[in-house]
Amino acid sequence: MEKSVVINAAAPKAAVKSVSKPTDKNTVAEIKAYLSENGIEFASSAKKADLLALVNA
Repeated sequence: MEKSVVINAAAPKAAVKSVSKPTDKNTVAEIKAYLSENGIEFASSAKKADLLALVNA
């Protein structure tokens, strides 16, 4: 008699793309995530105003 083993591995989470551009109401982390998702480079030490300028460039 053969035994079968079923492994249910969790599927990798799909990256959720931000639909709308961040505003000054978003956190720095949210803005950085948006920039990263859209392939926009930024300095890790960039301030919120600098990050928002990149979003709107």
